[in-house]
Amino acid sequence: MSATSQKARAVERMFSSIASRYDLLNHLLSLGLDIRWRNQAVAAFTDGVNGRKILDVACGTGDLALALARAGDDSTMVTGGDFSNGMLAIAQEKVARAGLAGRLSLEFLDALNIGHKDGCFDGVTCAFGVRNFAGLDRGLAEMTRILRPGGRMVILEFTTPSNRVIAAVYRLYFTRVLPFIGGLISGNRGAYEYLPDTVYKFPTPDQLSARLAALGLRDVKFTPLTFGICGIHTGVKQTLGEG
Repeated sequence: MSATSQKARAVERMFSSIASRYDLLNHLLSLGLDIRWRNQAVAAFTDGVNGRKILDVACGTGDLALALARAGDDSTMVTGGDFSNGMLAIAQEKVARAGLAGRLSLEFLDALNIGHKDGCFDGVTCAFGVRNFAGLDRGLAEMTRILRPGGRMVILEFTTPSNRVIAAVYRLYFTRVLPFIGGLISGNRGAYEYLPDTVYKFPTPDQLSARLAALGLRDVKFTPLTFGICGIHTGVKQTLGEG
Protein backbone atom coordinates (compact mmCIF):
# COMPACT_ATOMS: atom_id res chain seq x y z
CA MET A 1 0.00 0.00 0.00
CA SER A 2 1.35 3.44 -0.95
CA ALA A 3 2.03 6.17 1.61
CA THR A 4 -0.86 8.17 0.10
CA SER A 5 -3.25 5.25 0.55
CA GLN A 6 -2.08 4.67 4.10
CA LYS A 7 -2.65 8.33 4.99
CA ALA A 8 -6.11 8.26 3.41
CA ARG A 9 -7.13 5.16 5.38
CA ALA A 10 -5.82 6.61 8.64
CA VAL A 11 -7.77 9.85 8.10
CA GLU A 12 -10.93 7.91 7.19
CA ARG A 13 -10.71 5.80 10.37
CA MET A 14 -10.15 8.92 12.47
CA PHE A 15 -13.17 10.77 11.09
CA SER A 16 -15.42 7.73 11.33
CA SER A 17 -14.42 7.37 15.00
CA ILE A 18 -15.63 10.89 15.86
CA ALA A 19 -18.62 11.04 13.49
CA SER A 20 -21.25 10.81 16.24
CA ARG A 21 -19.85 13.88 18.06
CA TYR A 22 -18.59 15.76 15.00
CA ASP A 23 -21.44 18.28 14.63
CA LEU A 24 -21.67 18.99 18.35
CA LEU A 25 -17.96 19.70 18.56
CA ASN A 26 -17.92 21.80 15.39
CA HIS A 27 -20.58 24.11 16.79
CA LEU A 28 -19.18 24.13 20.31
CA LEU A 29 -15.52 24.66 19.44
CA SER A 30 -16.25 27.35 16.84
CA LEU A 31 -18.79 29.07 19.11
CA GLY A 32 -21.35 28.53 16.37
CA LEU A 33 -19.34 30.47 13.79
CA ASP A 34 -19.05 27.42 11.52
CA ILE A 35 -22.71 27.88 10.55
CA ARG A 36 -22.07 31.47 9.45
CA TRP A 37 -18.92 30.45 7.59
CA ARG A 38 -20.80 27.84 5.57
CA ASN A 39 -23.52 30.33 4.71
CA GLN A 40 -20.83 32.71 3.49
CA ALA A 41 -19.40 29.92 1.35
CA VAL A 42 -22.83 29.44 -0.24
CA ALA A 43 -23.01 33.19 -0.85
CA ALA A 44 -19.70 32.95 -2.74
CA PHE A 45 -21.85 31.67 -5.61
CA THR A 46 -22.56 35.29 -6.44
CA ASP A 47 -25.19 34.46 -9.08
CA GLY A 48 -26.99 32.09 -6.73
CA VAL A 49 -27.31 28.32 -6.96
CA ASN A 50 -30.69 27.96 -8.69
CA GLY A 51 -30.42 25.53 -11.56
CA ARG A 52 -26.85 24.63 -10.62
CA LYS A 53 -25.41 21.16 -10.33
CA ILE A 54 -22.91 21.25 -7.46
CA LEU A 55 -20.54 18.68 -5.97
CA ASP A 56 -19.54 19.07 -2.31
CA VAL A 57 -16.28 17.16 -1.82
CA ALA A 58 -15.39 15.77 1.63
CA CYS A 59 -18.92 16.67 2.71
CA GLY A 60 -18.61 15.06 6.15
CA THR A 61 -21.97 15.12 7.90
CA GLY A 62 -23.44 17.21 5.09
CA ASP A 63 -23.81 20.69 6.55
CA LEU A 64 -22.48 22.61 3.54
CA ALA A 65 -24.33 20.38 1.08
CA LEU A 66 -27.53 20.99 3.03
CA ALA A 67 -26.92 24.75 3.07
CA LEU A 68 -26.43 24.70 -0.70
CA ALA A 69 -29.62 22.70 -1.26
CA ARG A 70 -31.64 24.98 1.01
CA ALA A 71 -30.34 28.06 -0.79
CA GLY A 72 -31.55 26.78 -4.15
CA ASP A 73 -34.89 25.90 -5.71
CA ASP A 74 -36.13 22.58 -7.05
CA SER A 75 -33.85 22.91 -10.06
CA THR A 76 -30.74 22.88 -7.85
CA MET A 77 -29.01 19.50 -7.66
CA VAL A 78 -26.36 18.94 -4.99
CA THR A 79 -24.19 15.86 -4.57
CA GLY A 80 -22.29 15.37 -1.33
CA GLY A 81 -19.41 12.93 -1.32
CA ASP A 82 -17.15 11.63 1.44
CA PHE A 83 -14.92 8.61 2.05
CA SER A 84 -16.12 8.10 5.64
CA ASN A 85 -19.18 5.87 5.79
CA GLY A 86 -19.73 6.97 9.37
CA MET A 87 -20.00 10.60 8.30
CA LEU A 88 -22.22 9.73 5.33
CA ALA A 89 -24.65 7.80 7.53
CA ILE A 90 -25.22 10.87 9.69
CA ALA A 91 -25.49 13.09 6.60
CA GLN A 92 -28.15 10.77 5.16
CA GLU A 93 -30.24 11.08 8.32
CA LYS A 94 -30.01 14.88 8.17
CA VAL A 95 -31.03 14.96 4.50
CA ALA A 96 -34.07 12.79 5.25
CA ARG A 97 -35.12 14.98 8.19
CA ALA A 98 -34.77 18.10 6.05
CA GLY A 99 -36.93 16.61 3.29
CA LEU A 100 -34.25 17.39 0.70
CA ALA A 101 -33.65 13.93 -0.75
CA GLY A 102 -35.10 15.09 -4.06
CA ARG A 103 -32.29 17.55 -4.71
CA LEU A 104 -29.45 16.37 -2.46
CA SER A 105 -27.83 12.99 -2.99
CA LEU A 106 -24.92 11.45 -1.11
CA GLU A 107 -22.23 9.07 -2.28
CA PHE A 108 -18.98 7.46 -1.23
CA LEU A 109 -16.29 9.58 -2.85
CA ASP A 110 -12.50 9.53 -2.98
CA ALA A 111 -11.37 13.13 -3.46
CA LEU A 112 -8.26 11.97 -5.30
CA ASN A 113 -10.27 9.89 -7.78
CA ILE A 114 -13.65 11.54 -8.26
CA GLY A 115 -15.84 9.15 -10.22
CA HIS A 116 -17.58 11.74 -12.39
CA LYS A 117 -16.99 12.83 -15.98
CA ASP A 118 -15.00 15.90 -16.94
CA GLY A 119 -16.92 19.16 -16.77
CA CYS A 120 -20.17 17.73 -15.43
CA PHE A 121 -20.70 20.13 -12.50
CA ASP A 122 -21.47 23.85 -12.45
CA GLY A 123 -19.86 24.23 -9.05
CA VAL A 124 -17.60 22.35 -6.66
CA THR A 125 -17.17 23.04 -2.96
CA CYS A 126 -15.19 21.76 -0.02
CA ALA A 127 -15.49 22.92 3.60
CA PHE A 128 -12.61 22.18 5.96
CA GLY A 129 -11.59 19.19 3.89
CA VAL A 130 -8.83 20.01 1.42
CA ARG A 131 -6.13 20.07 4.09
CA ASN A 132 -7.03 16.42 4.84
CA PHE A 133 -6.44 15.28 1.25
CA ALA A 134 -3.76 12.60 1.09
CA GLY A 135 -2.51 14.41 -2.03
CA LEU A 136 -3.47 18.10 -2.14
CA ASP A 137 -2.50 18.80 -5.74
CA ARG A 138 -4.22 15.65 -7.00
CA GLY A 139 -7.41 16.52 -5.10
CA LEU A 140 -7.48 20.10 -6.37
CA ALA A 141 -6.86 18.85 -9.92
CA GLU A 142 -9.80 16.45 -9.62
CA MET A 143 -12.06 19.21 -8.33
CA THR A 144 -11.04 21.36 -11.29
CA ARG A 145 -11.50 18.50 -13.78
CA ILE A 146 -15.15 17.89 -12.96
CA LEU A 147 -16.01 21.60 -13.28
CA ARG A 148 -17.48 22.81 -16.55
CA PRO A 149 -15.76 25.80 -18.20
CA GLY A 150 -17.09 28.85 -16.37
CA GLY A 151 -17.93 26.77 -13.29
CA ARG A 152 -17.02 28.02 -9.83
CA MET A 153 -14.88 26.43 -7.12
CA VAL A 154 -15.46 27.44 -3.48
CA ILE A 155 -13.14 26.21 -0.73
CA LEU A 156 -13.74 27.05 2.93
CA GLU A 157 -10.70 26.31 5.05
CA PHE A 158 -8.87 27.20 8.25
CA THR A 159 -5.79 29.37 8.01
CA THR A 160 -3.53 31.25 10.42
CA PRO A 161 -4.25 34.90 11.31
CA SER A 162 -1.75 37.53 10.20
CA ASN A 163 -2.25 39.67 13.34
CA ARG A 164 0.34 38.58 15.92
CA VAL A 165 -1.88 38.97 18.97
CA ILE A 166 -4.80 37.10 17.40
CA ALA A 167 -2.39 34.47 16.05
CA ALA A 168 -1.00 33.87 19.55
CA VAL A 169 -4.46 33.48 21.10
CA TYR A 170 -5.51 31.29 18.18
CA ARG A 171 -2.48 29.02 18.61
CA LEU A 172 -3.13 28.64 22.35
CA TYR A 173 -6.77 27.74 21.74
CA PHE A 174 -6.03 25.48 18.80
CA THR A 175 -3.17 23.52 20.34
CA ARG A 176 -4.25 23.36 24.01
CA VAL A 177 -7.94 24.06 24.58
CA LEU A 178 -9.41 22.45 21.47
CA PRO A 179 -7.64 19.06 21.86
CA PHE A 180 -8.65 18.91 25.53
CA ILE A 181 -12.36 19.63 24.95
CA GLY A 182 -12.49 17.63 21.71
CA GLY A 183 -10.85 14.64 23.33
CA LEU A 184 -13.07 14.83 26.40
CA ILE A 185 -16.31 14.81 24.37
CA SER A 186 -15.32 12.59 21.43
CA GLY A 187 -13.05 10.17 23.28
CA ASN A 188 -10.38 10.71 20.61
CA ARG A 189 -7.97 13.46 21.64
CA GLY A 190 -5.65 12.51 18.78
CA ALA A 191 -8.24 13.62 16.23
CA TYR A 192 -8.28 17.09 17.75
CA GLU A 193 -4.50 17.25 17.97
CA TYR A 194 -4.46 16.34 14.28
CA LEU A 195 -6.61 19.38 13.39
CA PRO A 196 -4.17 22.14 14.41
CA ASP A 197 -1.26 20.14 13.05
CA THR A 198 -2.82 20.08 9.58
CA VAL A 199 -3.66 23.80 9.71
CA TYR A 200 -0.12 24.86 10.56
CA LYS A 201 1.35 22.61 7.87
CA PHE A 202 -1.14 23.72 5.20
CA PRO A 203 -0.13 26.16 2.42
CA THR A 204 -0.73 29.84 3.09
CA PRO A 205 -3.66 31.52 1.32
CA ASP A 206 -1.28 33.01 -1.25
CA GLN A 207 0.30 29.62 -1.89
CA LEU A 208 -3.06 27.90 -2.28
CA SER A 209 -4.27 30.68 -4.60
CA ALA A 210 -1.19 30.14 -6.76
CA ARG A 211 -1.96 26.42 -7.01
CA LEU A 212 -5.54 27.13 -8.06
CA ALA A 213 -4.39 29.59 -10.72
CA ALA A 214 -1.89 27.03 -12.01
CA LEU A 215 -4.75 24.56 -12.49
CA GLY A 216 -6.49 26.92 -14.89
CA LEU A 217 -8.80 28.88 -12.61
CA ARG A 218 -9.29 32.59 -13.18
CA ASP A 219 -10.55 35.30 -10.85
CA VAL A 220 -8.87 33.46 -7.97
CA LYS A 221 -9.62 35.22 -4.70
CA PHE A 222 -9.18 34.65 -0.98
CA THR A 223 -11.60 36.25 1.49
CA PRO A 224 -10.55 36.04 5.17
CA LEU A 225 -13.27 35.47 7.78
CA THR A 226 -13.39 36.16 11.53
CA PHE A 227 -10.00 37.83 12.07
CA GLY A 228 -8.40 35.52 9.52
CA ILE A 229 -8.84 32.24 11.39
CA CYS A 230 -10.42 30.81 8.26
CA GLY A 231 -11.33 32.00 4.81
CA ILE A 232 -12.92 31.30 1.45
CA HIS A 233 -10.97 30.59 -1.71
CA THR A 234 -12.86 31.03 -4.98
CA GLY A 235 -12.00 30.66 -8.62
CA VAL A 236 -13.68 30.12 -11.97
CA LYS A 237 -12.60 27.50 -14.50
CA GLN A 238 -11.41 29.13 -17.69
CA THR A 239 -13.50 28.79 -20.80
CA LEU A 240 -12.14 27.73 -24.16
CA GLY A 241 -9.81 30.41 -25.49
CA GLU A 242 -8.99 31.92 -22.11
CA GLY A 243 -5.63 31.68 -20.40
